Amino acid sequence: MQLIDTHVHINFDTYKSELEAIRERWREAGVVRLVHSCVEPEEFAGIQAIANQFPEVSFAVGLHPLDAGKWKDDTANQIQELASSDSRVVAIGETGLDFYKADDREHQFQVFEAQLTIAQALDKPVIIHCRDAAAPMAQMLHNFWQTRGPVRGVMHCWGGTPEETQWFLDLGFYISFSGTVTFKGALQIQESACMVNSDRS
Repeated sequence: MQLIDTHVHINFDTYKSELEAIRERWREAGVVRLVHSCVEPEEFAGIQAIANQFPEVSFAVGLHPLDAGKWKDDTANQIQELASSDSRVVAIGETGLDFYKADDREHQFQVFEAQLTIAQALDKPVIIHCRDAAAPMAQMLHNFWQTRGPVRGVMHCWGGTPEETQWFLDLGFYISFSGTVTFKGALQIQESACMVNSDRS
């Protein structure tokens, strides 16, 4: 079976000396394509270098919600230019909302909306991080659809309830589950996973 890993972070210094060995492991596992996600635009050159080294790697560019404080006046233009400059950029992100310990909610909303706007303008999907923010996230996406038009993408590392999962399925999103779905006590995530059809996960 050929697989596509839609979310990797292998640009960290920890992995630098063993990238070739990591590549062998993904090949042995049947992974033929990978999408390297981006936490902040400053990572772009390093991610691009990995894609130069391994042709099976595509990538995204964006700003993670936990790094929303790094957003500057020119960040939107920077993300749009980076995403337009290389045909291997297949998505915007990872972006989204993380209210787990946040005291910058309004700023996260602004940064997320700006990246949704870029994704829509470039007709690229978004990789969405959503933690303790399902209801405001769904409302924001719904409002965006109503006022600006649709966006597409994936709810990354999803851990919401079945009801919350349905909100994003109704908006046309794919749902991505991480290894937590295998945990014995993760009944809520498992219930959500059971309701997502194979063509949307």
